[in-house]
Amino acid sequence: MIDEDNRDRGPVGRDDRGVTLIELLVGMGLMSVVLVIVLSGLVQVYSTVNRADTLSVAREQLTTSFRRLDKELRYANWVSVPGQVGTGWYLEYANSAGCRQLVFRDGVLTTASWTLPGTTPGTPTTIGTNLAQTGSVPPFTVYLANTLPYASASPGTAGVGSDYQVAHNQIRLRFTGKVGTTSLPFDVLFTAQNTNASNVYADNGKLTENDCSKARPTS
Repeated sequence: MIDEDNRDRGPVGRDDRGVTLIELLVGMGLMSVVLVIVLSGLVQVYSTVNRADTLSVAREQLTTSFRRLDKELRYANWVSVPGQVGTGWYLEYANSAGCRQLVFRDGVLTTASWTLPGTTPGTPTTIGTNLAQTGSVPPFTVYLANTLPYASASPGTAGVGSDYQVAHNQIRLRFTGKVGTTSLPFDVLFTAQNTNASNVYADNGKLTENDCSKARPTS
């Protein structure tokens, strides 16, 4: 006799009735959950890798840009008191090659050079772009020879004792570099080794003047 049930199902042992709509929807829902979990993990990995690459690029750009400054500021024999004029920040210094001026304005740091008796800086050269002030901290700070710049610093934050006295002028540059949505604080200290108390201060205790300072605009 032929089994009616087996005849309807075809060959013995095979069931071609498929799955119900509910079973299909449940399977698709489970697959969607798995895909969401996997894709979230991939997005997180990509974001982490991209951030690391961006930080590396930003750090390399800043390091390369400021490496040339180290060579110039190290041999400076006079450094001005930095100041803000309009929307720009200015710092002048002198070395054996002549006068130099650093200008930070609208996120761009430039340097210009000239020789005395001239008072007009040459064509600016861009050192760094996509820069911003770190909060309200001035981008340029000069610590004069024989001063105690860290006397009021919180313990452990300066890396030196509160009674540390600098022997040469020190120039501190503080910016925040930005690449895309990534921000990278930049804080570097240069030492002008050709400066000391004898050439920083005049006989009356005032700062020694230098005609390189005449290149700074007044307004």
